[in-house]
Amino acid sequence: MSIIYIISAIIVLVIAFKIHFLLGIAAVALLILYGIYAVLPTYYEMNGNKAFAAGDYDGSKRWFKKAVDTNRAKIRTKVSYSAILLRTGDNDEAETILNGIIRTKGVKPDDKNHAKQQRCMVYYRQGRMDEAVEEANELFENGYKNTAMYGMIGYFKLLRGDDLDETTAFCEEALAYNDDDRDIMDNLSICYYKKGDYKKAKELSDKIIEANPAFIEGYYHGAQISAKLGEKKKALEYLDKISECTRSYMTTVTEDEITALRNDIKSTK
Repeated sequence: MSIIYIISAIIVLVIAFKIHFLLGIAAVALLILYGIYAVLPTYYEMNGNKAFAAGDYDGSKRWFKKAVDTNRAKIRTKVSYSAILLRTGDNDEAETILNGIIRTKGVKPDDKNHAKQQRCMVYYRQGRMDEAVEEANELFENGYKNTAMYGMIGYFKLLRGDDLDETTAFCEEALAYNDDDRDIMDNLSICYYKKGDYKKAKELSDKIIEANPAFIEGYYHGAQISAKLGEKKKALEYLDKISECTRSYMTTVTEDEITALRNDIKSTK
């Protein structure tokens, strides 16, 4: 609430009490009700963020839905809600939320771009990879560049099996843009792993795991790298850590892949 509204409320209360005591009480009650009405979306969002931080994605979805259903939620709140919907597997609902933002007149270009960025992930989860890549590249080429865009496009390049040298160069550019982001580091670590440069891959992997102790993909790729370096014990320790992490529909490593890697490590002399 801005200082102008606060000052206005104080003036209204003073005038109301001067006119009549009961009118002043009524004004106080109305202001309290309005205050509750005004902060409800923020209250719901705060609870949603708490649930998300605790790994309770279903709970987070319920809180964010309450915020969006007030019809007073900010655009960023709606985009965050769509990201949570991806984690709970509600891809079509996430697309509906984002399309509503993108197709609404008067929405700021940056907000629309943010929604489009998120929609790329929706397309990917829906199996519409060509559309995801096309929209992501269009955004990027038009100057919409940020950490999430670098991480997402790098991942798409790896997923599609694009030219490894070109993908590595892009992921190195991404690292120069932000050398602390886990997804950017993970992408580049995979590039180095695929190129056989396990030392460079391990340097990044160690940094990822140290900073992100609940990152399933980080442990899985770290196990792959450690296995290649002959560090079987360390590799198995990383795989054991995965059981302590929270899995969602956005997790890109399956239990079957983890089991297969564990068996390969154990069978290697």
